[in-house]
Amino acid sequence: MAGYPLPDEAKTLELLGALFEGLNVKRGGKFDASLAGGAWFGVFIAEHGAPVALCGADANLAASFGAALSMLPVSAAKDAAKARDLTELMLENVREIMNICTRLVMDGSLPHLRLDRLYPRRSLPAAAAQLLGAPGAHREFQVQLPKYGGGVLSVMTG
Repeated sequence: MAGYPLPDEAKTLELLGALFEGLNVKRGGKFDASLAGGAWFGVFIAEHGAPVALCGADANLAASFGAALSMLPVSAAKDAAKARDLTELMLENVREIMNICTRLVMDGSLPHLRLDRLYPRRSLPAAAAQLLGAPGAHREFQVQLPKYGGGVLSVMTG
């Protein structure tokens, strides 16, 4: 299996900064991948269909992403984060952001990846959930969106 690279701070800022003006990205943060944490995961699959990487947004970041992309009220993001429940529009927005995030783990020398689906942590398929505890690499980023707040983004490869 190909070893997909982890992004650095600059690549993450460049990619997500194209979507959100004034975005701030710093390396680090504690990502809550527990079942009760409310995180959402983009599962990236290789040509053979197996998951090879994940991009997770904690409950706060998923709600901020979901609301900010459609310029929903800030209160909608705060309510969704507190309830750990995103509206259909927010889910569509997070799905689109995760689709774009495939570029975080790709470079020109590796096989193409694509987004399989967006999953809440509680519904993450077993093959993808194995990447959470795999000895592969992971990297966390604290992401802040103007007005909306933010949270932690985690990128994991097997």
